[in-house]
Amino acid sequence: MGLDNLNLLGAIAGAIGAMALGSLWYSPFLFGNRWQELIGIAPDEMTSPVAAMGVAAIMFVLYGVGLGWIIPDGANVGIGLMWGFLAFWAFALPATVVNGVFERRSWNLMAIYLGYLLLSSLLIAAIVTFLGG
Repeated sequence: MGLDNLNLLGAIAGAIGAMALGSLWYSPFLFGNRWQELIGIAPDEMTSPVAAMGVAAIMFVLYGVGLGWIIPDGANVGIGLMWGFLAFWAFALPATVVNGVFERRSWNLMAIYLGYLLLSSLLIAAIVTFLGG
């Protein structure tokens, strides 16, 4: 397993997809208002999200690179989705819950985070697989 299996195009496209999903997920139309309420920050207290979005984009590219390395070459999108779900189940779910429990976050807040991470994981895996595994 070397850099010859690196699917940077898929990783970047997956990150763009995850960021687009996040802009919808955390918008007032879906969970943005509830998320702000649960983290205890009023709308007028919110600062510019540019730096956080930059970090998130880099992390999603890394997620896509990782999925590209574990999804077998020539896999179909269904197999890619399976790997995306397994990555969520094995890494994102436990890490989010452990951090949330120690930070005494509400289960409602963790559900918002986990829903987004699950859908992002599936989306990135589908894009990475579609664009070459």
